[in-house]
Amino acid sequence: MIISLGFIRSSSQVLIKELNWLQNSLETRIIDVTDLADQNLQALFIHDNEHYSSLVSLLEKEKAFYPILDANDENLTLSSFESMPAQQFRDVYLKVLNRWTMHQNFSSIENVWKITNHFRELWKKDRITFFEEFWYWMKRNLGATEMTMLFNDVISTEEKDENNEKKERPKLTTSLLSGTKKCNFQQGAAKERELMANYIDKFHDVFEVTEFNPSKGQFVATAQIERSPIMFMARTAQLNQLQRTVLSAVFNGLQV
Repeated sequence: MIISLGFIRSSSQVLIKELNWLQNSLETRIIDVTDLADQNLQALFIHDNEHYSSLVSLLEKEKAFYPILDANDENLTLSSFESMPAQQFRDVYLKVLNRWTMHQNFSSIENVWKITNHFRELWKKDRITFFEEFWYWMKRNLGATEMTMLFNDVISTEEKDENNEKKERPKLTTSLLSGTKKCNFQQGAAKERELMANYIDKFHDVFEVTEFNPSKGQFVATAQIERSPIMFMARTAQLNQLQRTVLSAVFNGLQV
């Protein structure tokens, strides 16, 4: 798992520090602000209000994906951020992650009726949009750096009938949405079908976290909606009771 934090260096440059969670090693690089949209950041710090003013239109789009914070509130300067050792980097990240996910969780609790109704409607009318929107919602509430959702899907295939004529027939398959900052839809292969089969006994009407290893940042959970199994695999350094409760509450609402 790679944790990326950014610090606006000037109106045209951003300093990025990346921590390899397992190896506890840091790397530093500088990017152009125009490349921010392509970065999978977990937080971005700003020290100069003038920089924020000059980049406000860009940052307004980015704040949907990660928190944008005043560096003064974290007692950070560009120099201290650049020279920050790995352990301090971890501490800052976990502090930011906790605040970000808590805000997302409480917002979900306050709007749980609206959220569950919205997802129930999508489930009935547009399954792909349901999974796309649910991917983003769940990723924010987990504070995940990346996430994959596996689910059953029906595709049309051409097969020859008894008269040797081609006809379209529905076929059950495994599909997935996967990504870091944004998700991509893919048709699953043999390994995805095998993975779903390995967890067949874990799919129930309730949301269940089957694995969580904070030292590796590995998270696996299962659920079922109208007998349709869904599997979640994510990278996150934290999973607390509030997050578990929010995720369970939304899935309980989807069973009604």
